[in-house]
Amino acid sequence: MSSEFSLYEKNFPQKYVDDTIKAYPFLNKSKLQTELELIYKRTDFRSITGAVNLLQFIIDNNLEQIFSETFKLIRIIATIPMTTAEAERSFSTLKRIKTFLRNTTAEERLTALTMLSIEQKMVNQIPNFNEEVITVFMKKKDRRIDLEFKNISN
Repeated sequence: MSSEFSLYEKNFPQKYVDDTIKAYPFLNKSKLQTELELIYKRTDFRSITGAVNLLQFIIDNNLEQIFSETFKLIRIIATIPMTTAEAERSFSTLKRIKTFLRNTTAEERLTALTMLSIEQKMVNQIPNFNEEVITVFMKKKDRRIDLEFKNISN
């Protein structure tokens, strides 16, 4: 995104704005165009790469009201999978997790397990993740197995 700022500063991508408005007619075209022109001209936006980083920049600087149409559009872009492979991978993961034995798993737990499986790289980067999960799980309710030594005499 940032590498194209200087290009778009001189030649505004009107076709892309028109295509975007066709796809998302609830956006205000003139306001979106004005906001994008301002973003392309400002130097503080040029170091930002990617839609998620731009969304975070807008939120961190309380610019949601100023760039309202851009904010709406970026939220849409950040939540839509880039390819169908990503969505297919989610279903494939769900199929692996929801086996016959786990058919009665509650929706909330199934969603959590699926997200953990899909975001495995991110989870692996969190220090002591497994220990923290076990600690939270231990505090819930008694299970058939002891997850840590419990002193019965106390």
